[in-house]
Amino acid sequence: MSEPRYVARVLALSVVLASIPMALAAQCNQALTSLSQADRDWWAVHGCQQSYFLWQWRAYNLEDDEWEGQGWNDACNSRLNYPKFWNASYLVNYGLSDDYSNTFHFSQTDYRPLAEARSSRFHDSEEYDGPDPGLSGYGQWEYDPFGANNITLGCGLFDSVLDTRANPASRAGDFMHESWHGWGDEYDYDFGPCNGHQCQTGNCTLNGCDYFYFHRIRDYVPGALYQNDGTARRFHSPNQVQVEFLCDVNQLPAPSVPMSVRLTAKSDADNRAVNRFINGPGYKCGDPRPW
Repeated sequence: MSEPRYVARVLALSVVLASIPMALAAQCNQALTSLSQADRDWWAVHGCQQSYFLWQWRAYNLEDDEWEGQGWNDACNSRLNYPKFWNASYLVNYGLSDDYSNTFHFSQTDYRPLAEARSSRFHDSEEYDGPDPGLSGYGQWEYDPFGANNITLGCGLFDSVLDTRANPASRAGDFMHESWHGWGDEYDYDFGPCNGHQCQTGNCTLNGCDYFYFHRIRDYVPGALYQNDGTARRFHSPNQVQVEFLCDVNQLPAPSVPMSVRLTAKSDADNRAVNRFINGPGYKCGDPRPW
């Protein structure tokens, strides 16, 4: 075979292969039955706000190739993964009352910059990948030396047939948890050798354990969540930030937050309080908040 004819055939084959559609990666269940009651109820409060999700995908640094086939081009279809994702972020923006006297931390100055992807005092820049059926847990934070660090969420946060945590509060709570691993990276704190946590020990019954560092409400003014003094008196672990956020949603929500969202937040928080803390149980929603 002559060289020019061989090259021509290779190029022709390349064109054919390029024209074959690539199969979409495996995705979480997006059937109508996978939509939780809390997702339905919270969606009914705000509806499909185009101006919000056109802002949101930039704020959370999403890429179309990661979310293709998951509602990226159908953002008003509430049963799909991307609409469920922005439904949860809407709770971060508008779901808290920010009661200065009682809330652990504050939506606009603490929880929002922690959850959102842009570089801040809370973490370096991040990127949220589409939910991965191959992920065994609820979420994963990964360092990327060449760009934004990666957060991948598990199907358990999206498919209510699979898991009770497939609701907007638990999903938003995982934004806090995974982004707090980013906080640890920025401030050079390693929370432990078991996927960024302590291994199972003490009162913790599940792998991926933390300490709960009790603090008074007045210890953290708005915007101070990122601060620490290197001691247990002023410090947070990933599960702790998650529990405090969920309890704020449960106990001190905005008036528009439905009861179903509040109750799923409490269920997730209280379960983590019992099962995830070495010195647990940690704070449970309804426990007195020390001023």
